[in-house]
Amino acid sequence: MSFFDRLVRTVDLMPRLAQRLGINWQNRIDRDPYGAAEYRDALMRCAQCSNDGACRRWIEQVHTADAPPDYCANHALLLRLRDETRAEAAKTTAEPQD
Repeated sequence: MSFFDRLVRTVDLMPRLAQRLGINWQNRIDRDPYGAAEYRDALMRCAQCSNDGACRRWIEQVHTADAPPDYCANHALLLRLRDETRAEAAKTTAEPQD
């Protein structure tokens, strides 16, 4: 499979994996001016990964998760984004409503 073909498949895989962790890439990109570059870099790492078959099976089997698979090329990034997402949700929930 060519790199371009892998990149096209990655555009589907990586956001779905992140979604399983509660991460919404679009929200991240909208809030953070560096979010788009971070997303692009994550897609490129994902496209270079040789575990796309295992990743696809994991995504099909897992609907919510606390962590990405250990083999994920974006493992550390996704854990950080998961923690940031949770912290933002907790902050929003704790803020008094007017």
